[in-house]
Amino acid sequence: MALFAFELMSGPVSIPFVNVLKIIVKGDVSEPAWKVIVLESRMPRAFTAAIAGGSLALSGLLMQTLFRNPLAGPSVLGISSGASLGVAALMLASGGVIFKSPTFAGAGIAIAAISGAMIVLVILLFVAERLHDNTSLLIFGIMLGYFTSAVVSILEYKAGNESLRSFILWSMGSFAEADGSEVLIMFTLLLIAIMIVISVLKALDLMLLGDDYASSMGVSVKSTRTILILASGLLAGGVTAFAGPIAFIGLAVPHVTRSVLSTSSHPRLFVPLILIGAFVGLLCDLIARMAQIPLNAVASALGAPVIIYIIVKGSKSKAIV
Repeated sequence: MALFAFELMSGPVSIPFVNVLKIIVKGDVSEPAWKVIVLESRMPRAFTAAIAGGSLALSGLLMQTLFRNPLAGPSVLGISSGASLGVAALMLASGGVIFKSPTFAGAGIAIAAISGAMIVLVILLFVAERLHDNTSLLIFGIMLGYFTSAVVSILEYKAGNESLRSFILWSMGSFAEADGSEVLIMFTLLLIAIMIVISVLKALDLMLLGDDYASSMGVSVKSTRTILILASGLLAGGVTAFAGPIAFIGLAVPHVTRSVLSTSSHPRLFVPLILIGAFVGLLCDLIARMAQIPLNAVASALGAPVIIYIIVKGSKSKAIV
């Protein structure tokens, strides 16, 4: 809440907290410019950062459970790249035609990103059933990300100037571009994913112990996997659609949450994970704004040390089970 309030107060134009409250609660118009800044610029950005952080964190946890791999995450296993490919196909191959109809632009980008993310997830799951080595799966995911990036590069090369510029700006990652309707779409996708995950929350702990054990305890492994793919695709695709490909948040936050709570129980991790993800999203955005540097640079700088710690300490097995 403190970070959210600071998001609304800080920027090129500093607005006192009391005035921010008056604008939100009473619609104070004593300073019309302040009202526009708070309600039309900073509030959508703050909501985007919080929702995106929580969504990526939950997506990362689900993927780490699905693949039983502590290094699984939307940005590492090619999920974000798949979502980027879906958006690239829409924005570049269509020549930007969809953006001539603002009513359908947001929904179209969301559908394209979610579709791309889910296609990559299905491919990964198919390969995971045949590769029992986590390292091999990780390498496959990275290579799949390179492949989708190569396709995106071809689309960029063939695209027109206007659509190419729009895509490049989108691919840098930013919480500042989403408007109210797009924030609502992201929030709706997060709520849908939360309801989906709640339906299998207790089964997730059993999934960590292996498919055979989970089946012996009455868990429908196939349907649970399908649910995890659906939820992960909605979360990663929705965020990537409106904020661009954001690195490391989905990979690092689940480990931070496990460390803070000293547990791997999904029912206990569920709510704190989303809140810590929202905190990290807001923190990354604040640092990026204050330092005037790209959002992904901040997310990588904060998330990479967490992953390095996991690798150096050899805690791959401890991070999950």
